[in-house]
Amino acid sequence: MNQKSRSLTIDATKGAAILLVMLGHVLVWNHMEDGILYDVIKVIQMPLFILVSGYLCGMGRKISSLSEYGNKLKKRALSYLTPFFFWIILQHPLHPAANIVETLFGLDKGLWFLMTLFLLTLMVYTAELAGAAAGRRFGAFGRKITFWTVYLGLAAVVVLETLMGVEFLSPGLTRLYLPFYLAGYLAGEQKERLKALPEMLKNAGGALTLVGLLAMAVLLDLQDVTTLLLLGRQIIASFLGCAAVCWLLTKCGPNRFKKFLAWVGGYTLEIYVVHFHFATVLNRGQVYARYSAGWFLFVIASFMAMSVITAVIIAVTKRIRLLDFLLYGKWPADGQFFSKKQK
Repeated sequence: MNQKSRSLTIDATKGAAILLVMLGHVLVWNHMEDGILYDVIKVIQMPLFILVSGYLCGMGRKISSLSEYGNKLKKRALSYLTPFFFWIILQHPLHPAANIVETLFGLDKGLWFLMTLFLLTLMVYTAELAGAAAGRRFGAFGRKITFWTVYLGLAAVVVLETLMGVEFLSPGLTRLYLPFYLAGYLAGEQKERLKALPEMLKNAGGALTLVGLLAMAVLLDLQDVTTLLLLGRQIIASFLGCAAVCWLLTKCGPNRFKKFLAWVGGYTLEIYVVHFHFATVLNRGQVYARYSAGWFLFVIASFMAMSVITAVIIAVTKRIRLLDFLLYGKWPADGQFFSKKQK
């Protein structure tokens, strides 16, 4: 998607999601998470990212051939897996192989989001490829049946892996975020129908999701997922939160705030892989009473300090094409890692 065709709302949604991630990391890494604000952030931040990724995949061109499948998969692998592996090596230069293996059996020890997103995308691409092959023989109906058969079969494998206690590539994470990617994918396919819904219906639905999320955050402990029932409750809250954020941003006109969020949204991956290293930069061990003036001031100051350091690092490293690729998975448009100025 080129710059001219980019959606301001989609980029703004990504920007809002990464700001929530940053704020959430300030709270949790400084042991300041609470039962309301952090609950809201936690149930929205990563599900919203996954939902937007699924939406972009769903509204995009469907895979129709094996060569297209290979090209798209290669592009996603370079974008997601290059920074996933390079950051492990960067953080563990003395024993990179051992730490790569360890991370593959526990993705939450690394940049789990990138690997999980790659696996979710791989599932859809594989189902699209199978559907395209069936469509050439049996038409549109055959394509749909084959797509869902393959996709649901792959989803069943993921669920089976979690039930068997398989740890390789952390299938529990894939299972957890699969509903959000799938919902986004389906919404992307039906984007025109969704846009055509009556404005009154969209406003009523958006307001209900916002009220529902806030009520659940105030009345319930959304971090407790010790049972399937509690996990289901958290997933419902996540869907409500994602829908509420999307609704609020669609209602927000192209003002400076939305344009700022969209600008931030253009650097989500860069921010994601850098920011959390500096979440505790101001932490000196002092304990603050929850919701006190000191608590709020520390959170705001930590967020600002982390943001400034992150912005400086991104600005410097993105000037070097090779680092832009290794750290953030950005393949240079001309395929050259060294511009004339860098040679």
